[in-house]
This record gives sequence, C-alpha cells and structure tokens, in this order.
Amino acid sequence: MSSSPDLRARAASPVPITPPDPEAARLRKWALIWAGLLLPATLLAGLLALSTEAAASCIMRGTSCGGAPGFLYVASLVIAAVAYVAVRRASRADVRRAALRTQLGAEAVFVLFVATTFA
Repeated sequence: MSSSPDLRARAASPVPITPPDPEAARLRKWALIWAGLLLPATLLAGLLALSTEAAASCIMRGTSCGGAPGFLYVASLVIAAVAYVAVRRASRADVRRAALRTQLGAEAVFVLFVATTFA
C-alpha cells in the first residue's frame, strides 16, 4: 500500500502565523463611518456659513467675500482620502491608528474651511 499524496508531511513555514487583529475591523468601521459623516457635516457647515450676515453681503452686493483659497479645500480632501485608504489597507495597527487620526483631522479642517467660507 502506498501512501496518498494528502498524507505527506509538510515543512513548517518559517513565518509565524499571526492571529487576526480585532482592532483592525473596528478601525476600518470607524473610518467608514467618519467618511460617511463628512457629507452631512459639510452640508450643515455650508448652511451655517450661508446664514451669516457676511454671506448675505457677499451674495447680494459682492462685498466682503473672504475665505480660504480653493487649493486648501482640495488638499484637505485629498489628505482625508489617502488616510482613509491607509486605514483600510495598512497591515500594522499603529499605522491604522495614525491614519484614522489623520483622516479625522483632515475632515475637521475641511468642514472648518466650509463653515468659515464667508468669514
């Protein structure tokens, strides 16, 4: 009787098997939640910005239309998007935590820029 190929001894892997990280799923979930909350927060900040006297003056008379340069809005959104991808794809827990903090900070800066558009 010959032994079947399924019963052959296999060499042990030199790379240790690591258990799945339970924090990874939690951080990915929070990154998705915060990314989803960016749109409602932006809409609310935009409504608040439009309800100011400076916004009315800017829209009606074209005066006192201040605000941040447009590239700052884009830069904060790009940083938030890159950080979101890093949270989803990173294999190390400390990188995921730092990326989530970066995502939250960049989203907060973007919402702050929107809220102070007519300031």
